[in-house]
Amino acid sequence: MISIFYDLFIRILNLLLFISSFINKKNKKILDGRKNTIKYIKKYIRSDEKLIWVHVSSVGEFEQAKPIIDLIHKIKSHKILVTYFSSSAENEVKKYKKINYSFYLLSDKRSNTKKLFKLLKPTLIIIIKYEFWTNLINTAKNKLIPVISVSSVFRPRQIYFYKIGFFLRNALQNINLFLVQDEKSKILLNKININNVKVIGDTRFDRVLDIYNNFKKINSIENFINNKNTVVIGSSWRSDIKILKKEIGRDLTDTKYIIAPHNIESNEIEYLENNFINDTIRFSELPQKNVRKRILIIDNLGMLSSIYKYCKLAYIGGGFRGALHNTLEAVVWDIPVIYGFNKNNKKFIEIQKLENNNIGFPIRNGNEFKLIKNRILKNRDVGKGGNSFIVKNSGATEKINKFLSKYL
Repeated sequence: MISIFYDLFIRILNLLLFISSFINKKNKKILDGRKNTIKYIKKYIRSDEKLIWVHVSSVGEFEQAKPIIDLIHKIKSHKILVTYFSSSAENEVKKYKKINYSFYLLSDKRSNTKKLFKLLKPTLIIIIKYEFWTNLINTAKNKLIPVISVSSVFRPRQIYFYKIGFFLRNALQNINLFLVQDEKSKILLNKININNVKVIGDTRFDRVLDIYNNFKKINSIENFINNKNTVVIGSSWRSDIKILKKEIGRDLTDTKYIIAPHNIESNEIEYLENNFINDTIRFSELPQKNVRKRILIIDNLGMLSSIYKYCKLAYIGGGFRGALHNTLEAVVWDIPVIYGFNKNNKKFIEIQKLENNNIGFPIRNGNEFKLIKNRILKNRDVGKGGNSFIVKNSGATEKINKFLSKYL
């Protein structure tokens, strides 16, 4: 009965992905990428190769996975395979040199799972945060391959904790070990008779601290800001720009703005340029063009976490959509963060703590952005304490290392 419900669930997901692929380039890229998965495995991975398989959903989860990948890489006893669901993770995964193999995870149909495990013999599977695919996990258990969930967070309203979620709970019960971010998650799992749970914190704190400690200056950014007050708009969506554009456009001070959109496809870069006509320059144009423009548009990936070092204040995108991006990347530089108000922001454990310590500031409109921005730029003491907050909450990777050693 459980398998019937789950198979129907997967069929519906696949159908929705297929339909949306006609209007959504990212979803089409997922489907196209999956077509090459089996060919890739047969071409590059030996069936007897010692592997540790790390699965991430998207680029955010991949950032959480990096400290763990670094840890495995140091051991050198296993090759590292990373699979992903979202197209946003593809470029970042392929750039990370410590990974040996990577590809799109096939949809979780039983036939697909059989194909994967016929070709792959991992020693261990590590699932980052979410992505609890039932057939993948159950097949791993049947083949005596341990599965660990790392940096996961659970909330009472997730489907696993409702009666209707019985067909998904089965996957959770077959996971060997949960390394969760907080005590609340542990209690929720205990209530559904899952007791193999340890609280270890969030690897994102370790990741941003590593970036902070290994920072390399970016000369072109330094030339652009020229010692002026700078505001970074990180991982922005159109919903963010609609709120911010009036204040940015009317700012008569010498403040510089750096906008790093979540999506760097040409139409999104052009959208920004059209909103701030004659006032922008792309990062890719910096060596050739005049840098007296007020607004710099970041048109490549992988730089944002280091760019935050150069600003007095950061706005973090995605909040108005209910999908706030990583605030910790900015906070580690001891700067305050502004973001769009949404009740879903509370799902991030750190948000409440940042707001309580006057480091995080939610806004509902452009006027609130203007007031908070001006207050912070005039008073350098506002929003301090972020770096010590990061240091205090770091250490998850070290704890994970102790548990991993039992499986390797």
